[in-house]
Amino acid sequence: MKVDRLFRSPWGPEQLRATFLEKHCAKCRVLELPYSVSPAEVAAKLREAPPEVRLEAEAKADACAERVKDMLAWVPEDADLAAPNPLEAFREGKPYEHFALWGGRGGGKSHEAAEAIVEVASKQKERVAGAREYMARIEHSTKQLFADKVAESPWAADWDVLEFELRNKRTGSVIFFLGLNGSNAESVGKSLEGVTILWTDEAQLLTQHSIDIMLPTIRDGNSRCVWTWNPGEDVTPVDALFRGDALPERSLVACRLVEHNPFLYKTRLASEMRSSFLRDGDDKFRHIWRGAHHARSDSRVFHNLAVGYFDFSKLVKDDEWHVMDLTGMDFGYGGNDPSAVVRCILVRPSALPHYDPEAGTRPLLYVFKEAVQQAVPNHRLHTLVQTVGAQDVICDSAMPLMIDAINQSGHVSARAANKAPGSVDAGRRKIESCDVLVSPECPVAFEELDGLRFETDKLGKVKRPLKMVGQHHCVDAIRYALSQTEIGDMLDDGVSHL
Repeated sequence: MKVDRLFRSPWGPEQLRATFLEKHCAKCRVLELPYSVSPAEVAAKLREAPPEVRLEAEAKADACAERVKDMLAWVPEDADLAAPNPLEAFREGKPYEHFALWGGRGGGKSHEAAEAIVEVASKQKERVAGAREYMARIEHSTKQLFADKVAESPWAADWDVLEFELRNKRTGSVIFFLGLNGSNAESVGKSLEGVTILWTDEAQLLTQHSIDIMLPTIRDGNSRCVWTWNPGEDVTPVDALFRGDALPERSLVACRLVEHNPFLYKTRLASEMRSSFLRDGDDKFRHIWRGAHHARSDSRVFHNLAVGYFDFSKLVKDDEWHVMDLTGMDFGYGGNDPSAVVRCILVRPSALPHYDPEAGTRPLLYVFKEAVQQAVPNHRLHTLVQTVGAQDVICDSAMPLMIDAINQSGHVSARAANKAPGSVDAGRRKIESCDVLVSPECPVAFEELDGLRFETDKLGKVKRPLKMVGQHHCVDAIRYALSQTEIGDMLDDGVSHL
């Protein structure tokens, strides 16, 4: 794999090789300078620095230049990185029906797709559907991305950005959004009638049922489908459709990785990729950044697990936010099935005393209170939340009557967790992305976290698709507690609330 592709520099319009940019970024970190400082200014600062600082900067620069070769070395076997971008043919109106882009994080697939669709719909009348497998609210759609691309485009004055859709006053184009999951296939089919462009983002979440509904419904003579996705842990229906042996007619498919994103070093993505390479194992790094399915050789679910008390006095309190207090609740279904409430603290990496941006420090999840009890009547559920000292709890959304009972107590505020297809795996991955410290006062939570395993075959090999085996009431409570927080955004020194 060549690493001499060119990227825009953080300080200007120049396009430079990754090895040069990695050296520049390493020197900036040693000198505590923003990456936007020019190389000339960095060189001037180095000349003024003590000899030991100059030596450190040069050594780290050389090491980072070598490391980027390893970061970009692996590519999926079926990936042709020299293949043309399917969206260029889409822009040119070439007679293809499917334009599919897959790959790892940072390849710019979603941004490129939104830009191309805005351009085409700004020049001629189109009816565009932005679809996802799950979209309970408009915030779960690609509407904001479209709005941003419209604002940046030469056609911004032609567009009205409304609450649930975008309309072009000149061409008559409409961009609207919908979720595909659920049993009401007829309503989804009717929503897609007359659509000329269907863009399905996060297509790895699509079920075969949704694909089977969509494909016959997009039937206009000039209709086209755009697909963008990052491969999941298992081969999904969209992988089988576009990476299998029999492609749909008139399909253009390409793998898009960070090498295809010229703006990589204009964003935090380069920093996050470096941290992931140092922090995560090969399998996980390749899954996130290089478009690989996430292979597992160990059946243990959670590895970064320890027992102890967290010393909050050592936190680096450099701004308004450094920790987040979260409480989740899993409801019991009678008999020996308990209800569980877990309270935890989420600490962003830069607030930790051992924070090292080059080492890829993880967020800390501190589990410090639990309440687990069987046969709790609905009118007493709020007492479990009070036992852990919380006033607000995020609960299993499958039991709205129990959530209502908690709220009716007048003592605790309860709301439903965000749930969607794949939410169990998404919640597990959130916990996996943290270092988990469990207080000795939470023995049930620790036993569950430590004991969960993936189902294996007779030879001990992890089965696909992944299925967790073991007790997980407290683990589910933790998942619900985290369901409205985006862990990945913590690396931006903040948290995104969904």
